[in-house]
Amino acid sequence: MPIKTKVDKIIKSIGSISIQDFIELSNFDNEGFYNLNEKSKISKNGHFITSPEITPLYGYSLCKQFTDVYSNPSKVHLLELGPGNGTLTKDIFNYLNKQNITISRISFLEKSSYFKENIKKKLSYDINFLDHIKDLSINNDEILFIYSNEFFDAISSKQYVFSDKNFYEIRITKKNGEYTIIYEYTALSDYLKNFYSEYSFKNGDILEHSGILLNYLEDLNSILKKNFFFTATDYGYQKLPKKSTLRIISNHQPIKLFDKFENVDYSFGVNFELIKKVFNKFNPNFMSQKELIKNFLPEEFKNTTEESTLKAKKILSTDIFFDMGSSFNNISFFSK
Repeated sequence: MPIKTKVDKIIKSIGSISIQDFIELSNFDNEGFYNLNEKSKISKNGHFITSPEITPLYGYSLCKQFTDVYSNPSKVHLLELGPGNGTLTKDIFNYLNKQNITISRISFLEKSSYFKENIKKKLSYDINFLDHIKDLSINNDEILFIYSNEFFDAISSKQYVFSDKNFYEIRITKKNGEYTIIYEYTALSDYLKNFYSEYSFKNGDILEHSGILLNYLEDLNSILKKNFFFTATDYGYQKLPKKSTLRIISNHQPIKLFDKFENVDYSFGVNFELIKKVFNKFNPNFMSQKELIKNFLPEEFKNTTEESTLKAKKILSTDIFFDMGSSFNNISFFSK
């Protein structure tokens, strides 16, 4: 059943659908974007492209982050959140192997059946696919290396508008056959004002709040005991922008809400401030992708004159390609 038909059925049944539910349905339903069986999804010929698909230098930089903390690990358990094509793990596995570091296990948290099947075909490793982060089993002699690229921006949020000292949920409905946005009373208004009490809001400000993200962070927190390193890179912000960060992409082109319903990728800016708060006890380190490449690109690639490497470094570190150098940020933390 087409996504549009499913959305219409929900609206007909209960009157409206939240932004979060609309996007979860569009992205992760059986007929949703991440489960559609197509030739390519993340590539130059697909809908969008990510740093690992551009160059292995990105993955090598994450490895250097890790080995700067764990210089001589005995056994490493790799855990990637949202592996997509599996390219990042392939780069990390190859680099660590060259450093004579033993990979004891590879685990993936991946919701998409499309990507799961592609990974099985593409990678020859034994992969442990997880349905939930808290399902991860870690041996006492393993160091857990957790990493992700553009994982958290795929986690949907509800949107609220502030008006007359209260938050109202932004929802989608249909009037006279046309999709439209409405504001509805929410019992969460007082909770949201308390949760974001350090901020002052004025009429018209938009708040994005994701219970789904909070659940992911709680599950992640439950497995982070000792001997781990975590690093994540994503598009996001350190202070609430008080506006919509929803991005809608199809075939590398931004489109408007309701322009089309099929084969569309929806994502949000990531609330790094919230992630830092949840993991504050680990003293998270925050930097731009430009700083990540500058500080952690392995030495053998820093002073090279090889043209393709120089081009890849420039793409990752500057504004020539979707402003990757400054629009994307990295957060990392560890415990030994």
